[in-house]
Amino acid sequence: GQAFCGYDVKQGAVLYLALEDQYQRLQERMARMFGVESQGELLLAVNAKQIGLGLEGQMEYFLKQYSNAKLIVIDTLQKVREVAGERYSYANDYDIIGQLKSFADKHDICILIVHHTRKQPSEDSFEMISGTSGLLGCADGAFLMHKAKRTDNHAVLDIVGRDQPDQRLHLLRNEETLTWELEKADCELWKEPPDPLLE
Repeated sequence: GQAFCGYDVKQGAVLYLALEDQYQRLQERMARMFGVESQGELLLAVNAKQIGLGLEGQMEYFLKQYSNAKLIVIDTLQKVREVAGERYSYANDYDIIGQLKSFADKHDICILIVHHTRKQPSEDSFEMISGTSGLLGCADGAFLMHKAKRTDNHAVLDIVGRDQPDQRLHLLRNEETLTWELEKADCELWKEPPDPLLE
């Protein structure tokens, strides 16, 4: 429920599928980030089924258990998509994200999908997303975090999307709490305007 990068957030249950991690490491990181007291309704899992092979059922089960669910994080996409070999294409990438987007829309929640970037630089930073442009084409928005050096504590977070203006946030990693803090924004942070009807 804490504000993030100048934005207020809606507090609710969160399922974090940390599919490249292990519980001991997650527990140590959570203790550094939030202290030893309860992390509220943040649920962690290190295993999940694939899209079309049971993942949707697992997410449905979570939503039935937590009616106040707001967010599911899938870290990473590759762990829940089928092994396609030569079949990776714009249509395949678009379909994968489309299935997750349909699930999110149906249940009125946010699904944040973590995915890797390519190593080759590009003028358009979003072209560095691994895979085809179908991944970004179907998504409502994208965040792309990059650093000048792998070991740097400074990062840039580029944001594009259908429902918010393009932005660039400059972040600093707090080594004590392992959290990212906003240093500055290249454009004004978007705030929802007051609703004149409610006013």
